Amino acid sequence: MNNNWIKIDNETFYVKEVMIQLTVMAHATIDLSFDIKSYPSYSDIFFNMYERGSKFNIVAKEFEGKGIMIKAVDVGSKIMSITLKCDLLNHKDISERRDEIIEEVLNNNNKNNIN
Repeated sequence: MNNNWIKIDNETFYVKEVMIQLTVMAHATIDLSFDIKSYPSYSDIFFNMYERGSKFNIVAKEFEGKGIMIKAVDVGSKIMSITLKCDLLNHKDISERRDEIIEEVLNNNNKNNIN
């Protein structure tokens, strides 16, 4: 089983390789490659997302990306590569993000209970 994964709209996709290029701003470019021999439905899913041109969010173990659009899709016989433009990248590990989210929820609940 593949340990690299991403989630889009609560659907898990197994990724062969992830490369992230950061900029001086919050933007980033994310390159993903998928083994379409093992997961042939991925090409249809990502082509449909590309054609819609809508923005989406990604959650992964190593990062979270918001405001993502597909810039390019490249399909070979075994590998599909996609290039994504990301408006905002949080490159903290999932355990750090989980702790921050829990802290934020607890603080918001405490503030609401005080009033």
